[in-house]
Amino acid sequence: MGETLKSVLKKIGCILFGSTLLSTSFMAVYALEKYGNVNDFLDGDLVKNGNPDVYIVVGENSAAQDVTSANKISVKIGTLTYSETVIEDTSTTEYNIIGKSESINLLDGTDKLDSTGTEKSWILVTAADNSYSDYFDDNEGNSISYSGFSEADQTKSLGELGYLLKLYDIDPENHFESDDDATEIIFTRITDSDTNANSQTFDIGKDMVYASIVYQNQVSAFKLSKELKEGYEIPFLGTKYRIVKIDKDNGIIYLGTASYDGTIEQNQYISLGAYQVVLGEILENDDEYSVEISVLRNGNLIEEHTEILRSDKSFSFIAGTIGVTVHDVWTNAASTGYADITICKSITELELGEEYIEDWELRAVTNDDGTIDFLKTYGGNTVGIALAYTGNDIKGINDGGRIEIADYVNLVFDDEDDLDKMIAEFRAEKTVTTGSTGETLITKSGKVPEVVLDSEIDLDKADKNLILVGGPVANKLAKELQNEGKIDIDNESPATAVLIEGAANGNDVLVIAGGDRYSTESAVLSILNLI
Repeated sequence: MGETLKSVLKKIGCILFGSTLLSTSFMAVYALEKYGNVNDFLDGDLVKNGNPDVYIVVGENSAAQDVTSANKISVKIGTLTYSETVIEDTSTTEYNIIGKSESINLLDGTDKLDSTGTEKSWILVTAADNSYSDYFDDNEGNSISYSGFSEADQTKSLGELGYLLKLYDIDPENHFESDDDATEIIFTRITDSDTNANSQTFDIGKDMVYASIVYQNQVSAFKLSKELKEGYEIPFLGTKYRIVKIDKDNGIIYLGTASYDGTIEQNQYISLGAYQVVLGEILENDDEYSVEISVLRNGNLIEEHTEILRSDKSFSFIAGTIGVTVHDVWTNAASTGYADITICKSITELELGEEYIEDWELRAVTNDDGTIDFLKTYGGNTVGIALAYTGNDIKGINDGGRIEIADYVNLVFDDEDDLDKMIAEFRAEKTVTTGSTGETLITKSGKVPEVVLDSEIDLDKADKNLILVGGPVANKLAKELQNEGKIDIDNESPATAVLIEGAANGNDVLVIAGGDRYSTESAVLSILNLI
């Protein structure tokens, strides 16, 4: 593909993104005059053995509209080339997950009252791995200092709550060459509500936080926790999510479920249900890369995203209900471009400072030289995502009390029928069903046909079928066919499609054109409806 074409195609993203063509449905119906076996060609001759068997040819001096039309045809044909795998699984297994942390007796000696009989308070911590919660224990000398909690007399680790989720590799595809970890962790501050040593009543107020935090590999020190990055996999309320996009200015973190994670060659696409993600040509100029990604839904273009990349060759964007993260781009010696890419579905928008579930507000976990905070805005060195309780003050907890934390984990109180006891511990339980019934569709992938200029291909040397966009004025090959009397298109012609069998070195040629650029566009839209 010549440098001139590269220069032309580099503009496609801006043309599409800035025009009303984005909102034009491929399924619109237009009047089209057809000559030859056009429908049979579209039904059976565009793809061979799962690969495109056609070149899209546009005139070297064509209007931008023709270039855009050629790109649309290429993308639509690409949707015909996918391969798919279906897994049939009718077996299911149901089981319970039960988790319980260590416990503390809040009435055990000096745990409740000091020598002067004043009220006592504790911050209780549990995590998916006890090393993270133990770090905050007073015995380790690293007790939590969080401005949202009043000071506590004691920070106590209740060890591991196996129900919580820990990820041992937040970079499963090694995009960051990292084996770092992430864990769920819970902080709750409890206050004795009575200075009477025999009192079995306690308060929490609003002092409860659920958090998901990223740590260095096998390092439990919060001071060394790691800043969030797009592409990391983290736990959130018991589920693994990818961080799709971080909008720092607006305080929004987008999470999604990874459906595709791998390397795509330029002009290939990945299909996920109704969506197709197409990687356009990657252009390299010195240390600068131009990357274009198209997203279609049900065959209709909904997003054309263009990035100019330099030292940081990663970016993310949201299109409809999917998210796309590009981790790296490069070209080989033959100037073929590649991209490491993650595509996520089921996008969840987390807006900091807003309520996520009733009485629980989203916060950013920040690490200020080892001091933890939970902010309503995206601050410096954000290392996790949190939910902070904002409901009514919780008071008067006694035997049998069960406080639900983020609809996920419970803090329970039990006096074990003993006036000298009040046992507090974290518990959780849920029923999980594994397996599935019926068929599961696995990711589909395919290739889009190449778009070339009329100066780069000859009718007598073509090795594939050709689709010519534009008539004899705009397209040199169409002019050759006109001179040979095989087509008859002038400036009065309506939207027209002509199939000339065997005209390109034994391969078929479909000419899509009209008397002017608008008639040509109408012809293209009609053809898109037939593919």
